[in-house]
Amino acid sequence: MYFFAHVFSGALIGLAFWYIIRDRRVLPLCIFGAVLPDLLDKPLALLFPGILGTNRTIGHSLLFFAGMVAAGMLLWHYRHILLGMAFACAVFSHQIFDSMWNLAGTWFFPLMGPFPVILIPDYVQHSLWLELSSPSELVFALASAVIILAWSPGIAGKRLSSLPPQGKSGVCMAAACLLGAMGAYLLFAGLNASPGSFFAPAYAPLTSVMAGCLALCGTIVLLSFWHLSCFQDR
Repeated sequence: MYFFAHVFSGALIGLAFWYIIRDRRVLPLCIFGAVLPDLLDKPLALLFPGILGTNRTIGHSLLFFAGMVAAGMLLWHYRHILLGMAFACAVFSHQIFDSMWNLAGTWFFPLMGPFPVILIPDYVQHSLWLELSSPSELVFALASAVIILAWSPGIAGKRLSSLPPQGKSGVCMAAACLLGAMGAYLLFAGLNASPGSFFAPAYAPLTSVMAGCLALCGTIVLLSFWHLSCFQDR
């Protein structure tokens, strides 16, 4: 999946953990964890193209996830907080949504030898074009913004919470309808093994199914907008 799809998955994981631990730090932490593998691996691929010539290496390995779990367990042992485990779950979600089992040499590094080197000509332009040409990224970005603004205690969040009930419902309903329509479309396209879809032309069928399920889960969350709008008061 692409950047804003991972941002959205991190937001949903953060909300799930918030219901458990009631710590406001968990939402931004999980969003960061969900995009960390790309933030780590893509610059490394540009800096060391002959060694790490692919955008999925260290941060996309189970070894990296295991390190995050170990750190989370230490944080729980000494501080009795679950923020570290929430972060680890967000990192793992990135690997799952990227279908890392299809790149076993990377996922199980170093058990299967060094990272595979896959040189991509015009790497930056290639990656940017894939993301910019996917309308799904815009939808996930908009849905993520609604959740983040509803959560935020800052000026933007206060302005959103100050809207009348009809305004809140309208923002929620518009985002939920768009996200739900995209989710149903991606799920249908993936289950029918379509080579691509309008919302994400470059997605493989399985990725379309996962993106569709993610979008539909997000639709349910957005329809619970009253809960989101109350977060900043707690």
